[in-house]
Amino acid sequence: MSQMLQRVLVAGTAVVLTVGGLSAPTPAIAQAPAASAAACNLRPNPHLAAANEWASCLSVATDLAKAPAIGETVPFTFEVTSQRSLSGIRIEADLPGNLRWVAAPAKLTAAKQTSISPQNYGAIDRASGTLNAAAGSTTRFAGMITAVEAGPAEIRVRALSSLPGSDGAAEDSTFLTVGDGKGTASITGITTAQTGTTAAVPAGTTLTPAKKGRSLTGDKSTESSTQATSCVTGGWFYIDNLGVTRAAVFETVEAWEGGTKLATGSVGSTGRYTLCFTGTHNVYARFVTSNYLWRVRQTGTNNDFAFVSGTVAVADGATVEIGNLQPADTTLMRGLHAFDSAYKAWLWHPGICWDPLDGTCRQLVINWANNSTDGTYYSPGSNDVHLAAADPDAPTTVIHEISHAMMDDIYEDAMPPSPSCNPHSIQGATSAGCAWVEGWAEWFPASVLNDPFYRWPNGASLNLETPTWGTAGWGTGDITEGRVAGALIDISDANNEGYWDVYGEGAPGNVWNTFVNHVANTFAQFWAWRVADGYNVADAGALSSVYQNTIDYTFRNPLGNYAELTRPTPTPHNYGYNTGSNYWSVVAVRSTGADYDLQLFDDRAQTVNLGTSTFGGTTIDFVAVDSNRRPLGDYYPNAFAYSGTGNYQVELAQGFDVLGAATSQAIAMGTNDVVTVRDVSLTAGVPVTFTVSGAGDAELFLMSSDAATPATWVRGRPSAVATASAAGAGGTETFTFTPTVTQWYGLVLINKAGSGTYTLSRS
Repeated sequence: MSQMLQRVLVAGTAVVLTVGGLSAPTPAIAQAPAASAAACNLRPNPHLAAANEWASCLSVATDLAKAPAIGETVPFTFEVTSQRSLSGIRIEADLPGNLRWVAAPAKLTAAKQTSISPQNYGAIDRASGTLNAAAGSTTRFAGMITAVEAGPAEIRVRALSSLPGSDGAAEDSTFLTVGDGKGTASITGITTAQTGTTAAVPAGTTLTPAKKGRSLTGDKSTESSTQATSCVTGGWFYIDNLGVTRAAVFETVEAWEGGTKLATGSVGSTGRYTLCFTGTHNVYARFVTSNYLWRVRQTGTNNDFAFVSGTVAVADGATVEIGNLQPADTTLMRGLHAFDSAYKAWLWHPGICWDPLDGTCRQLVINWANNSTDGTYYSPGSNDVHLAAADPDAPTTVIHEISHAMMDDIYEDAMPPSPSCNPHSIQGATSAGCAWVEGWAEWFPASVLNDPFYRWPNGASLNLETPTWGTAGWGTGDITEGRVAGALIDISDANNEGYWDVYGEGAPGNVWNTFVNHVANTFAQFWAWRVADGYNVADAGALSSVYQNTIDYTFRNPLGNYAELTRPTPTPHNYGYNTGSNYWSVVAVRSTGADYDLQLFDDRAQTVNLGTSTFGGTTIDFVAVDSNRRPLGDYYPNAFAYSGTGNYQVELAQGFDVLGAATSQAIAMGTNDVVTVRDVSLTAGVPVTFTVSGAGDAELFLMSSDAATPATWVRGRPSAVATASAAGAGGTETFTFTPTVTQWYGLVLINKAGSGTYTLSRS
């Protein structure tokens, strides 16, 4: 992208807000729009920073009065509070492998499980069960635990209602360190050294390289002179929460002798590095969670995490293999995982800097610690991301916060105003500003990870792509962040869903181009810039995908000739078509279990009503246009519900056929076919009989217009001059009509139900 492009600013007020992480899904907020968005904003969790947003209908608070020594038994309690009446809440209280339950809390059952998360020492002892909670209730759980092995430990407690589409999910952690029984006491909390040691990656481990793409400085970069002939080489890896050993790509790696740095470079996409220097040295490698574009630093100290290897002797001109290494302290693996998630975000986004139009790159700063409760949020005031201890387990969450930092950078520190955004939830309606800021930050990780689910570290997940009109528990429109995220996903991806997602242009693509070149305070402003940029906003394209997500920017669903559409309950639904022949045309709607009506407008804004059909019950409504007289042009049908719910069919029959005198035609109609039309030329005073027969349930209508009265050139079903509709399924419908005017009439055949071939005749 050209660096010459200038970003266009939308007038707005810069705000200093804490843009926070998402709590688990809270559809109950959306289901009760009259209630405040804070209806499920529970009492503050004492283990969470005040800046953390909290919108779940559940909360968990843990309490450990004392850290046990090896073999010592101590009480552990936690409380689950539910703002709403919920049944079947899943409770999981996990002890890592160096702790175990002596007595699980009442109504919970303890069972040991293998764990692949590195900080769990290969196993967890989980006490689990279900809870039925009354609104506003707090349930206390008390058990006894003991320590079986020395080392740091994280006790995690989760409360999860049915997901996705739940009333909430919540989690809390308690951190402690079990002493070794040899002079080191057990303490609450985890002490983290700024510089840690490394351990060899076990032999036989599968090493997973990163997706290879752009390089910051090259896979084997150094700052050594061209005369450097002595080298160390090796690999640097971490273990993610799924137990996969991955390359720690683009972390800084340095070669040191004592207090002297000999060379520096970065870890390559395969996890390998080579550093070269001159002379003979006793060398150790130092790995740092930083490069010039992003860093992960320890919460509270603002220092990067660093790890050092053992020392190897390197003779002048020799290359020595240090080996494949990983952090010795498994509780720090998450920090490297957070760093790797930033790499994935950087690799996916266009350009080198997070703001690709900025000549100087702002470094992305991520604060994390293995015992951090300061999260999850991005702070525009200090331009840094804050993560809680378990957040790196969910790259979606990490990249969500990174995307806030990126927006703030690209928008030149003018984050959009975001009223009603604390707390917020994906499904709940808040404000246009909040929905844009958060919706963008949900689209970005979905695109980076090619995963339409938002995933929380506590195991909750929510599909952003499949919800549409009528999805329970979701707010609607561009004031609901999940709808904005879904719209961006559906514009970008090729995975199209019913009923309206018919488009996909790829990502980053045009969505990114409009975002990076303009500052928008709302999704509506973003859409206006997209229009100005000349990108697809057609009814049959991006506008349809936006409508799929309940955002209606004057979408008019195109109707193709004899291409019937099946749609859910109209909210209402707006359509569009163009007449292309000087014949009669008809639009009809059919529902088998509801009363849906139809009106036809002359303009896209739907201010000029041309005709209406509002029969009661399941009677099929239609509106016909006589293009023998009315000029060809565009029309905008509107289907709306009078009563009932359920799917319906809508079909346009654009006339091109004539039913001549004393002739018959075979017309095949499937179960979804609704209507067909024929032009018939009738002579004043000459009676004519029309008949239709077949296996289905047919209805027959004759439409007429007056050359001197343009208002009659569009006719609803009530204006039919002749009708036959009482015979029922398999019956023959017929009527005789004597015209008073010689002209072209419209003969409308309705397929009320069934399928098969109708015989339409004129005599």
